[in-house]
Amino acid sequence: MFSSFRGISKDPRNALKPAEPEPLEFRGRDAEECEKFINAVSRQALAVGKQRDDRWTADFAASCFTHGALRWWDGLDEQTQCSWKLLRKAMLARYRPLFHGRGGEEAEEFVHMIHERALDVGKQQDNEWIAAFVASSFVGDALRWYVSLDPGVQNDWKRLRQAILTQYPRGGAGIASFITIPTPAPAALPAPPAPPMVIRQRGRIRVVSAARSNPYYVSKIPDGAGFVILTENISEILQVEYNPSSRDKQTLHIPNDDNSLRNKFKER
Repeated sequence: MFSSFRGISKDPRNALKPAEPEPLEFRGRDAEECEKFINAVSRQALAVGKQRDDRWTADFAASCFTHGALRWWDGLDEQTQCSWKLLRKAMLARYRPLFHGRGGEEAEEFVHMIHERALDVGKQQDNEWIAAFVASSFVGDALRWYVSLDPGVQNDWKRLRQAILTQYPRGGAGIASFITIPTPAPAALPAPPAPPMVIRQRGRIRVVSAARSNPYYVSKIPDGAGFVILTENISEILQVEYNPSSRDKQTLHIPNDDNSLRNKFKER
């Protein structure tokens, strides 16, 4: 009188059967893929009760390497290949974060990630090591900007870090463009030909001096006498607008949102 159900196992051993490892693959594309893969491996080791087994976790991770990551793993020494702790550190050192120069938020996140990577390998106090580590992290527009820097800035992480945050301020892009659209003529009058579209970019006035090793910029805050001064403070640097397409001499404009100097400057 009772219905029988098929396909349901009555063997209690099946209920305690460990979960099958999830299919993972690591190609070694970039830092983001690396960090996600490390987290996935750690979760899988925990799921099968192997979170304390350093060798098992390393072997499991090795089975997931493909393409360029597999070739890189094959060149490691045996001690690193067989230890998840050592392999994980080697991966974080190899697959470093990339910086494209998209804006201030990316710049702050990039600096934070570099600090974390240096801390992971015990190099947080090694200024030159961090600068060398960062050198291959710049891509796209950020790479073009990086190669234009003085060698003294490129080889000094403290100065390079300040230069990054100065070039890419919070809330803005490294190169901000502003488009001026002409006001249309009244409908009753024939419309004159529209003037060419003016594209302005923002920048900072950098002062180069053999007597100063650090980069200095014109400050938007004058001194007590009303004279222009130099500063290293990111929040005090004056921003100006210019036309990058012009080949002739031109007047630099102080934007409305950065008018401290314009309001206080005294002509002498």
